[in-house]
Amino acid sequence: MKRNSKLVVSLVMAVLVAAPVLLPSVALAGGYSNLDFGGRRMGMFAVVGKPDDVTAVFHNPAGLTLQNGTQIYFALSTFVLDLGMKLYNSQGNLLPADHEITPDISIGAIPFIGVATDFGTKRFRAALAIYAPNAYGASLPIDEPTRYHVTQALFLSTRLTASAAYDFNNYISAGVSLSVLYTYLTATRFLNTGMLPSPADVQNDPKYDGRFNSTEANMKNDIQLDIQGSNWTWAFDIGLLVRPVKSLSIGLVFSSGSKLDLRGNVTAKYRLHIDGREDLLGKTKQTTNMIIPLSIRAGINWAIVPNFEVAADVSYWHYQTNQMQISKLDSPVAGLNGFSDAKNYGNSWNWCLGILYRPIPELDLMAGYQMDYTPNPTSTLSLENPGVDQKGFSVGTRWRINDHWRVSLAYVHNWFDLIDVQDSIGTPPANAKGHGTNNEFAFDFQYRF
Repeated sequence: MKRNSKLVVSLVMAVLVAAPVLLPSVALAGGYSNLDFGGRRMGMFAVVGKPDDVTAVFHNPAGLTLQNGTQIYFALSTFVLDLGMKLYNSQGNLLPADHEITPDISIGAIPFIGVATDFGTKRFRAALAIYAPNAYGASLPIDEPTRYHVTQALFLSTRLTASAAYDFNNYISAGVSLSVLYTYLTATRFLNTGMLPSPADVQNDPKYDGRFNSTEANMKNDIQLDIQGSNWTWAFDIGLLVRPVKSLSIGLVFSSGSKLDLRGNVTAKYRLHIDGREDLLGKTKQTTNMIIPLSIRAGINWAIVPNFEVAADVSYWHYQTNQMQISKLDSPVAGLNGFSDAKNYGNSWNWCLGILYRPIPELDLMAGYQMDYTPNPTSTLSLENPGVDQKGFSVGTRWRINDHWRVSLAYVHNWFDLIDVQDSIGTPPANAKGHGTNNEFAFDFQYRF
């Protein structure tokens, strides 16, 4: 029993090193927060220079001054990731040879509900909103070698945001948002000490890689590891809108970074016991640090003619602060108090262009294009976070039904650059080749009293 306890501790430490924090690939460079919600953002991408719905509390709080009266707003964006991949074994061969590995499930959603009001004033605005700028879940096949990376993952980030904005004159507005953030994650993967090479294995194959043994053989000794973590933090955003002329609007937003310690359980058990029982091998708690990077976003919106707008945004995330990720156990185990995991992130950028055409006063037609640059180096890329550079386009429409109701519909399609990782330092290595797309569907409605 003592031997098994030491084994479980080793396995727990290994999984915490390999996959303590899951940031969904569909989140683009923003990582912690997906930008894709709100009618204007989903329709034409470029929104910082003219955020004219209640999602301004996130995109640029100064944009609340573009709205009059009191309005209730609801939006929902859903997305589905389509990913196909093969893994490199230790000899450089792509496996499985006869098919690609694809997720069983890979979906996400961004719900948003908020209210904004001018309190009957001309220049002051306030808003309150609750939303989840990232809610993503995925499941990979249990009978593929990817089970030693991840089989299930769920990531949830939610915000409660209070905002205020003031329109100083016809040329400049400013706004500020204060948010309480809650983060939750859970993930499952397998480890298998039977995959470690024996002297005979090494003699027969110096590059022995037990992940690619038959599923039936490996499953007999697989140990399931469940990881959980959650916590609260806070952040703030400061936004400006400058209008040098009536047809031109320039936006600038600073979003603070935050530190977050995710705390939760780690459980190890035999999932496929010979007689069908699940044997609990060990359970402990862990604390893992997470850094939400500060960001700066700038945008411009120009109404070339009254019914036609062009816009552009540039966004920057200071991911360079995330070089190491440290995990700690509650008490020393086998002489270890904790360990570190190299991330080696660089900084990240996104730029986008958008257009809006209004054929009649009640109808907006929108389209956009974006390019997103990941902070992830290939050496630390993981299969549960296969972030690579991405491109995307959007189309959308908004209809002002009457003086009270406005509705929007939009579609976004993002696609990954080819994933081809051959320098992974992970355990096990995440060397893989594959491709992926992400389809997003969104609608919103606004009611103004």
